[in-house]
Amino acid sequence: MAQKKKVAKKVQRTQRPACASKKSLGIQVLILFILFQLVSLLTVQISGRGTAYLYMMLPLMIITYGGWLCVNRMHADVPFFLDTAMLLTFGTMIQCLLLKQNEMPTSLIVIYVLAAVAGVIAAIVYKHAPMIASAVGTSILMVLSVILYMATLLIGKAVGGGVRNWINIAGFSLQPSEFNKIIYVLVMAGLLCTKDKPGRKRVWYAIGFTLVNLGFLGIQGEFGTFLLILCTFLCMIFLFVPDIKVFASVTAIIAAAGAAAAACGMSLLKATGGKSDFGPMQFVLNQVQKIANRFIYWRDPAKDAQGAGYQILQGRKALLNSNLFGSSTTTPLSNPSNDMVFPALTERCGLIIAVMICIIFGLLLIRGSRIYYHCGDRYHQAVSAGLSLQLVIQAFIIIGGSTGMMPLTGITLPLISRGGSSLMATFINIAVILVISAGNLWNGRRDYTSYDSKLQKARTVHSKRISHLRNRNRGRSGMDNTR
Repeated sequence: MAQKKKVAKKVQRTQRPACASKKSLGIQVLILFILFQLVSLLTVQISGRGTAYLYMMLPLMIITYGGWLCVNRMHADVPFFLDTAMLLTFGTMIQCLLLKQNEMPTSLIVIYVLAAVAGVIAAIVYKHAPMIASAVGTSILMVLSVILYMATLLIGKAVGGGVRNWINIAGFSLQPSEFNKIIYVLVMAGLLCTKDKPGRKRVWYAIGFTLVNLGFLGIQGEFGTFLLILCTFLCMIFLFVPDIKVFASVTAIIAAAGAAAAACGMSLLKATGGKSDFGPMQFVLNQVQKIANRFIYWRDPAKDAQGAGYQILQGRKALLNSNLFGSSTTTPLSNPSNDMVFPALTERCGLIIAVMICIIFGLLLIRGSRIYYHCGDRYHQAVSAGLSLQLVIQAFIIIGGSTGMMPLTGITLPLISRGGSSLMATFINIAVILVISAGNLWNGRRDYTSYDSKLQKARTVHSKRISHLRNRNRGRSGMDNTR
């Protein structure tokens, strides 16, 4: 006994430094993050918007440090959370710099609070709702997605002269397509990853649901979300359909269909001149003209410098005016807090911070890949991979569009742009990924053949035991009678 106690004490002594090192590492990271936020406060203070940022410090600190404690407690992926917290801090900084007056940004505070509440609710629901992965849950999500798209078409309104894709509810404007992106990933995971190998029927269901999403987005004129859903679909097919021929054939069909649609659209524009007396045809011509203009003015925005090309030219001008640590000039941008937030941030905060943001999005992709590889369940793998890819692809699309590397689209930069619906959807996205990274989740497998075989084995064992007990009782009763 004495020797066992000595061995136990030695084990405790050897384990204490490891625990202390973990705590010190967490404190060091926390101290560095506090210093980072103080530097951002100093930057905003120098620019004359320190009061607004001080008001934003309370919700920002509650979200970042409260989330940091929750992530540590449930043993989730801390680096992934810290990357998102740094992006949120950069977003808070640039949104305060873009304010017209140095006062309390009430609307921005409300957006942060609603986004945090949405993230917490999403984490709780996902952790305790295995029904999401079932056939019934997947069907409900598909119907919900179609309802949101139909509601947008019927009662949707345009906000700020943009696309008609907003719904006003009790004074708040919501963009359903932001939440449909998350629903799309959950549905694709339910169709492709609840079995070891998805059959042809499930693959066709996934293709059909994708076409429904793309059709509604094309009608609404949301080119950015259309491109994001298409990229997510190709990634999901590549990762979770074992047959590479399916991915190759789907990619070839999409490329051929895109080329044919572009050729037909340009032919219609040339033949009709962009005008038609037939209402549905005029609607189609307008949508084709919108998409065509994105490519035309992306290649040569000077063709309409005061119209369709104005936003692209001003974004390039803002990038040229920037330097390493920010410029004192402020180029007028048409939508600096949402679509053109990256050029505005580069001009006001400098190229160093702009490059840091690009690096952090790259780190998010790396951490998301790590969560994907360490997840033992196909369904949760699909959800984490789809949501992580959506974050990074969306950032790539909007940064590439605002810097002139690709046509400009009307989507937001995650955690940097001001959009309320976008920030809520991003918080939901991050919360689900963190819950998956923590592990100890329900089994996303919905192929019950293995469970049926186990149940049959249990029944046979139980019946053998019952028959054995009956035979033993009969033997005992026979012995009693003979006695």
